[in-house]
Amino acid sequence: MIDRADHLVETLRARAAREPDAVGYELVGRDGHVTPLSHAALAGRASALAKQLARCGDGPVLLLYPAGLEYVVAVFAGFLAGRPVVPAYPPGQSSIPDRKRLAGIIEDARPSVVVAPERYPDIPVATVLTVPGPEADDTPWFRPPGAADQDVAIIQYTSGSTGRPRGVLVRHESVAANTAAIAEAFGLNPESRGLTWLPPYHDMGLIGGLLTPLTAGIPVRVMPPGDFLKSPLAWLRQITEHGVSVSGGPNFAYDLCVRRAHNDAALEGLDLSGWRVAFSGGESVKQRTMAAFAERFAPVGFDPKAFLPCYGLAEATLIVSAGHWSGPSADDSVSCGTPVAGQRVVVVDPEAGTACEDGQEGEIWIAGRHVTPGYWSADDSGLFGELDAETYLRTGDLGRLRDGELTVTGRAKDVIVFRGVNHHASDIETPALELLGRRGGTAAAFLVDDGPEPYPVLVLEVRGTPDAELASQVRAAVLAETRLPLGLVVLVPPRAVPRTSSGKVQRSACRDAFLAGAYDDAIVDDRARFGELTGGRPSSVAAAELATVICGIVAGLRDIPECLPTDSLMDLGLDSVLAAEAAAVLEDALVLPVPLETVLTAATPQDVADGLVTSWLSEGRAADAVLDRVVSVIKGEAA
Repeated sequence: MIDRADHLVETLRARAAREPDAVGYELVGRDGHVTPLSHAALAGRASALAKQLARCGDGPVLLLYPAGLEYVVAVFAGFLAGRPVVPAYPPGQSSIPDRKRLAGIIEDARPSVVVAPERYPDIPVATVLTVPGPEADDTPWFRPPGAADQDVAIIQYTSGSTGRPRGVLVRHESVAANTAAIAEAFGLNPESRGLTWLPPYHDMGLIGGLLTPLTAGIPVRVMPPGDFLKSPLAWLRQITEHGVSVSGGPNFAYDLCVRRAHNDAALEGLDLSGWRVAFSGGESVKQRTMAAFAERFAPVGFDPKAFLPCYGLAEATLIVSAGHWSGPSADDSVSCGTPVAGQRVVVVDPEAGTACEDGQEGEIWIAGRHVTPGYWSADDSGLFGELDAETYLRTGDLGRLRDGELTVTGRAKDVIVFRGVNHHASDIETPALELLGRRGGTAAAFLVDDGPEPYPVLVLEVRGTPDAELASQVRAAVLAETRLPLGLVVLVPPRAVPRTSSGKVQRSACRDAFLAGAYDDAIVDDRARFGELTGGRPSSVAAAELATVICGIVAGLRDIPECLPTDSLMDLGLDSVLAAEAAAVLEDALVLPVPLETVLTAATPQDVADGLVTSWLSEGRAADAVLDRVVSVIKGEAA
């Protein structure tokens, strides 16, 4: 039982006093060098930073450090100072969609201070603090007056796989309860050793990877996420070398390891026999992935019973349920175990508002001290529901409880209803990905129902050079497995399907991109239907109008009376210097990114326009917004 809301802070203080030299965290570099951080050093550095935070207003603390020991110090400094911590991807490590997301977080959270390794010119927050180093190790314990009364520990912005990211309020009490529940569900003890490569900007990496080890009193090795992505098998080598007993990640991490271990030489030196808890969560847990991983790494001692599928979400702090894998099931479903201590879970018929029978599918509702009180500033109407006079969090996830075990079957918004039959998007995507094997990337299934007849559409990333015949094979595989006749199969290159910063497929965003014309150059198995579904788009108008603007810029640079959208840029003498000037002029006018490569590799002004519009849409910009921006430039020129 957790008696104090500031349990984690007091735990750090107690460990720093009782075991000052014991290592709580250590960072492993790509070269294998290990940098330790003791309990006393963590307490000293966090106290030093907390003193500075106490003088910087009373708003949230935006944390922009990369994964590492400084990140841990910054989190605890926020806790000590009684300031809500806002984790976010550092700008230098972010893609354009992530930078847009960061701008939205800043606008919503309105932090009064940023903790970052440097000042970023695009971050409109006046005060920037850096994390102190070893020189602050001996700083006395510090908490400003009233800090212990702060209820909110973290404002965790959701990854936004189903909508605009919102700031989830995570209370100190919830962090204490959830980390204790994880330690219990994972069976952690003083002999346990942890390893995390998970990005700490999300709940799984922060709560599970960094905070739970302190609650459990075990050391954890931190591996930068980029190092894992570049070399997934380095994760397994660290498990071997450090004697790690608990580590894990989303389903894709295990898939990556299987793909990289393509021959027996890749297994040399590995010993996974001490890996007792290989948790899998954060996205759908696939039976085929666990089976493939277990088979591939059986020769180096991996025990399939180590797999521990989990279910959780930021609105419940992190973990909701967990349980060790009992092996393949006949229907390919994966149990995510039983609810952890303090989480009350029911499956509800969302239409009737009543609890479902055992084994019946419905929406997963949760209650208990782990659950958020709401969002920082966003509307939380619809987030909660009432059942038997008790308030529950409505997760939006579908699942079923059978004999106390929870199986997650999909998201309510990811259900495609076609001809009276419900199909989960993941069930449609799975046979397509299985058909492609290693050639497959990410897939997104959705329904286009804007016309007279609804059409199920599948967008599928393919490595190599796909053709229409492959699209037809995908259609047949999906039909054989699901009985769903796809209206259209769209084959796109890798990284074309939108995903959140934590790797979740954004099916709604993919549908919007499809309708907006982001996949005009894709391979499809029915070009006529593709045109029918995507015709008359704002993006088509935007590209046509943009081509006119580009023609005007080119004509001006070459001092010629006229330039047409279909004119050859090479014939007009647009060399690399003039192309760079044209890109700069266009970028200044539109206030949108105009990569020089797009201009240099295009044959005509229309090709430049088409490439730019496709790029902007794939980055998450709305087609209407792009059109408005282009039209405003044209009107400005006319004026």
